[in-house]
Amino acid sequence: MAESVVSPVLEIRGVKKSFREGGRTTAAVIDLTADVRAGLLTGLVGPDGAGKTTLIRLMAGLLHPDAGSVSFFGRPCSSLDSAGRARIGYMPQRFGLYEDLTVGENLDLFGKLHRLPQADFVARRRELLAFTGLSAFTDRLARNLSGGMKQKLGLACALMSDPPLLLLDEPSVGVDPISRRELWRLVDALRQRGAAIVYLAG
Repeated sequence: MAESVVSPVLEIRGVKKSFREGGRTTAAVIDLTADVRAGLLTGLVGPDGAGKTTLIRLMAGLLHPDAGSVSFFGRPCSSLDSAGRARIGYMPQRFGLYEDLTVGENLDLFGKLHRLPQADFVARRRELLAFTGLSAFTDRLARNLSGGMKQKLGLACALMSDPPLLLLDEPSVGVDPISRRELWRLVDALRQRGAAIVYLAG
């Protein structure tokens, strides 16, 4: 995380983003400037339609801004290569993993997608299973997990590359209060380790 001592993990400068549909243009983000720093939890709060999800997708490099810039350690997010994107963990609101694969198989797949060396992957897999409390469920199909356990699996997969930036898109929606507290405990532990975390709340 040493890079963040010199500059923010994420820099947003004068960002604008609009969408055109049916001859009508709707502004989603209007002239936003902000910094996201290591060891802090940055919240995006607002009503539906306020542009929160658009902003988090701009941070992940999934969308290009119409104006301004979103930079990850000085590099535009929208132009990051696969290695750069792997350093940004993104956990969408809806469970986006493979429900016909087991917990272990989902982690194996993400390890391969991130091209982790086998020795590094084995150690990281073991660490994430212990961190999320999923060690006893590696053979369970993802579809058979509770809502809270699915969120933990999603978090584990998002953390496979040990990213310095973690983007969470309403991860606790539809999760019971006990699981929500547990998820927040895990997120706070990541913050204390020095990760920069952006949390989108409804």
